[in-house]
Amino acid sequence: MGLDVHPDSFAGAVVQGRDPASAMVLRTSTRVELERLEEWARRHTCTEDTLVLEASGNAFAVAARLRAIDRKVEILDSHHAGKVGKVYCANDRVDAVKIARIYLSALSPIVWQPDQKTLERREIFSAYQAVVKESTRAKQQLRSMLNEHCVRLEKGFRLCHPQAIARLLKLREWTPARRMLLQQLHGSLVAARARRTLLRRHMAQEIVAEEALLRLTRLCGINLITLYGVVAAVGDVRRFTQSKKLVAYLGLNPSVSQSGNFQGSGALKRHGRGALRALLIQSGKKLLEVNNPLQKWGLAVAARRGRNKAAV
Repeated sequence: MGLDVHPDSFAGAVVQGRDPASAMVLRTSTRVELERLEEWARRHTCTEDTLVLEASGNAFAVAARLRAIDRKVEILDSHHAGKVGKVYCANDRVDAVKIARIYLSALSPIVWQPDQKTLERREIFSAYQAVVKESTRAKQQLRSMLNEHCVRLEKGFRLCHPQAIARLLKLREWTPARRMLLQQLHGSLVAARARRTLLRRHMAQEIVAEEALLRLTRLCGINLITLYGVVAAVGDVRRFTQSKKLVAYLGLNPSVSQSGNFQGSGALKRHGRGALRALLIQSGKKLLEVNNPLQKWGLAVAARRGRNKAAV
């Protein structure tokens, strides 16, 4: 059963067969309201059927609703599934059938479905990353405006301090419109920093509450944000049967190139979780700066191949 899910509706296709070539489309449904998902699934499927979705914004929530009525649900990787299709014909019915056929062909990897706690941690970590970007953007906009009017700040001036706006307004004469812009930019910065502090406090409380996570804080180079990001992304580490699969999931394994008699390895291909990989590389660079058992080995590698490659 292939499902093409949208925020308000979905399309379904019942496909029967063992391979995509011989599979037959028994029935299809389009523009079904998402509120009727459970009713539709009970009518057209049974517990032995497999319902397949493509990974999207609400795929995990839809899968949880279907599992609640004892349906088996699989989610396809959208990066691979999205490459299959016809350029001249794309609609919900065709996409639902396509999703079912892709599952039968095994051309797309199956996405691991995290538990509710892991989903919540991912939302927290994503919100933290967004508020960091917002804080940086607001700070740069504020500095840009000050630079436009030749306002130089003294050393140690904290723009994010709630009382900084009063000092900024006294640095020169501002027109009413520019005072309003300055207050808006500073207010955005202070609000973003406040949300950032709340999210950091929440992450710290979660780590302190779990002994297994608290032990990981003893690792050199692993700070609060890196640890929480790894836990949120990985979830249940037992789903990786080998350590190499975890490394590949994070995108830290070198690429392999083999053709004819040539065989070699290359650089990272930017696959996997880029934001988390950046945090881990920052932790690796920190190991090169502080005294720890890996520092001597890391500095030797850095002398031969550079600090970036040594950190990776």
